[in-house]
Amino acid sequence: MTDTHEAVNLLSADIHLLGNLLGNIIREQDGETAFALVESVRAAAKARRTGDGEASRALAETIQALDLRLLKVLTKAFSNYFQLINIAEDQQRIRVLRERERGDALAETIDQAIETLHAEGVDATTMRLLLDQLGIRLVMTAHPSEAKRKEVLVKLRRVAEILADYGSIEALPREHARFEAAMTEEIEELWHTRPTRTAKATVFDEIDFSVYFLTSAVMDVVVEIYLDMRDALEKHYPEADWTHLPEFLRFASWVGGDRDGNPNVTPDVTLAALDTMRAAARDVYLHEIAFLRDHLTQSADEVGMTAALAERFPIAERDGRYIDEDYRAILDVIYRRLQADVYRTGDDLVADLELVAQSLRVYHGFRVSAGEVRRVIQKVRLFGLHLAPLDVREDSRLHAAAVAELFAHYGLCDDFAALPENDKQTLLTREIASRRPMFPIEPQFGETTNKIIDMWRMIRQVHRLHGAQTIDTVIASMSTVPSDVLTMLLFAREVAVADLVDVVPLFETIEDLRAAPDIMETLFSNEEYRKHLAARGNRQQIMVGYSDSNKDGGYIASNWNLFRAQQTLSDVCQEHGIALELFHGRGGSIGRGGGPTNRAILAQPAGTFTGRMKITEQGEVIAYRYGNRTIGRRHLHQVMHAALLALGAPPNMTPDPGWIETMETLGALGREAYRDFVYETPGFSEYWQQATPISELSKLPISSRPAKRKAGGFSEVRAIPWMFSWMQSRAIIPSWFGVGSALDVFANARPENLPLLQTMYREWQFFGALIENCQLDVAKADMGIAELYSTLVSDPQLRAQIFTRLQTEHALTRAMICRVTGQNDLLENTPIMRRSIDRRNPYVDPLNFIQVSLLRTLRVLQPDSPEYERVLDAVLATINGIAAGMKTTG
Repeated sequence: MTDTHEAVNLLSADIHLLGNLLGNIIREQDGETAFALVESVRAAAKARRTGDGEASRALAETIQALDLRLLKVLTKAFSNYFQLINIAEDQQRIRVLRERERGDALAETIDQAIETLHAEGVDATTMRLLLDQLGIRLVMTAHPSEAKRKEVLVKLRRVAEILADYGSIEALPREHARFEAAMTEEIEELWHTRPTRTAKATVFDEIDFSVYFLTSAVMDVVVEIYLDMRDALEKHYPEADWTHLPEFLRFASWVGGDRDGNPNVTPDVTLAALDTMRAAARDVYLHEIAFLRDHLTQSADEVGMTAALAERFPIAERDGRYIDEDYRAILDVIYRRLQADVYRTGDDLVADLELVAQSLRVYHGFRVSAGEVRRVIQKVRLFGLHLAPLDVREDSRLHAAAVAELFAHYGLCDDFAALPENDKQTLLTREIASRRPMFPIEPQFGETTNKIIDMWRMIRQVHRLHGAQTIDTVIASMSTVPSDVLTMLLFAREVAVADLVDVVPLFETIEDLRAAPDIMETLFSNEEYRKHLAARGNRQQIMVGYSDSNKDGGYIASNWNLFRAQQTLSDVCQEHGIALELFHGRGGSIGRGGGPTNRAILAQPAGTFTGRMKITEQGEVIAYRYGNRTIGRRHLHQVMHAALLALGAPPNMTPDPGWIETMETLGALGREAYRDFVYETPGFSEYWQQATPISELSKLPISSRPAKRKAGGFSEVRAIPWMFSWMQSRAIIPSWFGVGSALDVFANARPENLPLLQTMYREWQFFGALIENCQLDVAKADMGIAELYSTLVSDPQLRAQIFTRLQTEHALTRAMICRVTGQNDLLENTPIMRRSIDRRNPYVDPLNFIQVSLLRTLRVLQPDSPEYERVLDAVLATINGIAAGMKTTG
C-alpha cells in the first residue's frame, strides 16, 4: 500500500507538473515579464504567511501599482492554478481510495455496512425489509450558484482524465509527452476562456448544467451503486436471491421548478425544462440501445425467442437487414420507437427491454441478460424518460395572496388575510371538501393569482403528458401556519393532483422551526388533510431549511433548533401514525448546513430516520462531488453506508438530558451573541456593504435568481449572497460568529462545564459534527485578509468598532474549539485538511489583495462609464478565482 510519504510526493509531483504547464502558458501568452510578476507576487504572499510584515506591505504596494491588464494576468494565473490544484488533490484522493480498496482497508462502504448488519444478527429477510424501507433522494438545485461555466468544467474534467492516464505506471515516455501536450492544450484553452459568462445566467443555463452532470456522471454512478449493493448482499447473504432490488437511491431536481423569488421560472420554463430533461434521457438511452443492438448478434438458429417477445415485435416491424439476428432486429425496433418518442414513460420502455431479457434467459443467454441488458434496464428504471423528478417550489405568501383574491372574487371572504388563523383553516377545509370549481377557464385576476393558477394547471398538464412521477412534490417556502399547507392542498385538489403530489411545508427561520410541530399537529388533526395523507401512503414530507435559520440566529442556534425540530416533528408523526420523510435543505458551505452528508445522517436525533430522506445537492457541490465519477461513487457509498447503519443498526443516539439542557443554553447564548452583532450593532449593515463585495456579487452572471426574494431590507436578502460575500472577504462569519462566546460563557460558569463539553464532543455525534464543521471554517477564516477588506469602510470609527469585535470573537472561537477538542491548534486532528488550506493560502491571498484594490477603484467610478465596466469585469474574475481557491461560493 502507498505510504503517506509516497502519497504526498505523488501529489506534489502532480501539482509541480500542472504548475509548470501553466507557467509555460503564461510565458507564451504574456511574456517572461508577466511570469516573473506572478512569481514575485507568489513569493511575497508566501513570505507574508510566515509573519513577514514587510512582505505584506510590498504585496499591497505591488498590486496597487499595476495597471488593469497586469491585474487580470495575475487573476487568471492564480485562478487557473486553483483549478489545477483541485484536480491534483482529486487525483490524489482517488489514488488513496484505490490503494485502500486494494488492501481491503476502505471504510464507509456499502459492503462494510452490510457486513456490520450481518454481524449484528440481521438476517436476509430483515435485510430485505430494511431495503424496502430505504429511500434516499438527492435533489439537485441551482443554488448556491456554481461560479464556473459549464464550458470551463468540461475542460477541467478533460485535464483530470489526462492526468489520470499520465500517472499510469504503464505509460511510455512518448505517451507521457503526448499527455503533457494534451494537458497544455487544455490549459491554453482555459487561459483564453472567460471564467464567467458575459450575460447573466438564465434558467436554461442552469438546466443545461444539471442535465450535464446527470447524464455524464450521475446516471452511470448510481447504476454502479446498485451493482455494488447487489454484490455486497450476495456476498454476505448468499442464500437469498437479490436479483431485484427496491429503489433505495434516486435523484431529483429543482432546476426549472424552483419559483421561489425567481420570476424567471414560469410554467412555460418548467415545461421546457422537462422537455430538455426528457430529450437528454432519450439521447442516453438511444446510445445504450444502439450498443445493445450492435452486440446482441445471436443467430436465430442458435437462440430462439419467446412467444411474448415475438408478438410484441412482429416481423413486419423489423428491419430486413437483421433477418437472421432476431435480437438485433428487436433492439432496432426499440431504438426507432424511442427515437420517435413512442414511449410515454420509462416503464413502457422497461417493459419492452424486460421482454428481451426474459427471452434471453429462457434460451440460455444468462450472462447477456444479467449483464449489459440488465444494466440498461436498471438505468431506465431509476431515471425513466423524465431523467429525474422535478420538484416545484413557490413562496407561501404568493399562495396566500392568490387564495385571498379567489375567495374575495367568489364572495367567500372579503379579506382572507385579516382572518384569524383558525378561521382561515375552517374556510380552506370547507372548500377542499367542496366540489366547487375555484379556477375559471380564463383567469382575469391580478398577476400573482394568474401565475399561481398557471403553475398548478401546468402540473396537471405534465401529469397527463408524462405521468405523475415527473412532478411528485410541491413545496411552500416560508411556511409559518397550517393554512399555508391547506392552501396548497386546495389548489392541488382543484387541478385533480391532490392524490398524486406531496404538499410540503418548508420551515426556514428559527421561529418557524419551533412552531413546526404544532403546525403539523394541527394538520394531522384535520379530516381533509388526513384524506390526502391516506392517498399518499400516510407519509409526510417536511422540509427544513439550514440557510435562513443560520442567517436568522447564527450557526449554533440554527443547528440546535434544526435538531430539536426534527425530534419533535418525528414524535408528532409517530403519535399520528404518519411516516416522516425529512427533506434537508443543506447548502455547500458550513454556514448553510454543509459538511459530510454521511456524518449528518448518523448525527440525526434518535428515531427520526425511518428510511426515507431527501437532501439537496447544491450548486458548486454538484461539480465537486460528481465532476469525477470515482469521487461521485465514493460520496454515494458514504451516503448509503450511513443510511444503512442509521436504519438497521442505529447507534445509541439518545443524548443525556444534561446534554440537551446544555445545548439549549448554548443555542440561546450563541443566538444572543450573533444577533447582537448582526442585527443590533449600529452600522453593521453599512460595514457589510462596504467590507465585502456584496453589491458586486449581484452583478456576477452566475444565477438566474435575484439576490433578494422581493424588494425590502436585510430580511429579504437571500442567505446565499450573505454567505458568499463573507466567504470572499475570508471572514466567513455565518459559520462561526457567536460560537466562541457561547462556549466561553458556558465553560466559565461552572468548573464542571468544560469537561462536560469535552464529553459531549467525544460521545455525541451531533455535537461532534457541529464542532468539527465549525472548526473547518474557523480555520479557513483569515483575520489578516478580513482586516484588509475593512479598509474599504469609509468611516474609520465604524471600521475599528466592527472589525475589533469580529477579530476578538474569532480568536475566542479558535481558543474554545481547541479547549473542547483537546487540540493545541485547529485541525490537528485532520492534518490533510490543514495542509490543503496551508497549500492554498499563499495563492488565494493575492486574489484578495487584487480584489480589494479593484473594489477601491470601482467604487469611485461612475457606473455608466466604460472604465467602470472594465474594472467590474476584473472584480468578477477575482470573485470566481477566490471561490475556486476556497472551494465554495455560498
